[in-house]
Amino acid sequence: MVFRALALVLLLCPAAGAAEAMLAHPFSALAPSTCTIMCAVPGMVNGETLEYEIYWGVVHVGTSFLRIDGAVNISSRTAWHLVSEARSGPFINKFYKVDDRNESWMDAADLRSYGYYKKVSEGKYFVNEWAVFDWRAGKFYGKKMSRNHAVSDFEGALAKPVNDMLSAVYRVRALKLAPGEKIQMEVNTKRNWALTIKAGKRETVETAYGRKKCIPLEPMVGEDGLFVAKAGRRMLIWVTDDELKLPLILKAEISIGSITAKLVRRTIPPEITVPAK
Repeated sequence: MVFRALALVLLLCPAAGAAEAMLAHPFSALAPSTCTIMCAVPGMVNGETLEYEIYWGVVHVGTSFLRIDGAVNISSRTAWHLVSEARSGPFINKFYKVDDRNESWMDAADLRSYGYYKKVSEGKYFVNEWAVFDWRAGKFYGKKMSRNHAVSDFEGALAKPVNDMLSAVYRVRALKLAPGEKIQMEVNTKRNWALTIKAGKRETVETAYGRKKCIPLEPMVGEDGLFVAKAGRRMLIWVTDDELKLPLILKAEISIGSITAKLVRRTIPPEITVPAK
């Protein structure tokens, strides 16, 4: 489906009757951190928001954003609270409404994930789940709710640091990217697996955000989720070849063409002096 492919590109209205029964992540009630944050990602500041317009061919079908929504303390360490949302526009709402939300809690220093929250409501498809990565106990655990409100538990072992799919996007921004290289990171989507990303040759691309030199990245086939390619179809992410490494254009092949998300705006709080471009 059109927006299922978008979920692979950028992020993952609740299905009818589901809104009153949403799961709640254990971290959702944590108080904001008051610590000074030294982040490993250049330009990553509290309140940074990346806004995207989404197209199916030349047809505008929705909007999306990635946001750094403050920080909290987890196990005596500071973690960024990351949020992403995707919403379908008026044209597609008539036959395929989308209103999705992802959240992640990522260590501000070493960029490992402490857990994630996901609500995906796309047409008749619905899933709501959360996970916690308990590093001290060496395990992960969580809950998943299906469209019919059936709730199930899941758990497993954690032998090394992992990222969920949203925090993986921000980890990429901290890496040194070079054409021809392959990047591998450990991720968890209810099980542990390795995500491989191939870097292509430098290109100059343009969106409403500006004309930028970029390095195209191609995630290899893996688990279903954000930033991962489907079997038999390609996905490309053009990341700016500068200190910020912003995802400028994201394109995913689907059965009836392709979906493209284009960065139109990056905003940061006015008190932050980091340049907007």
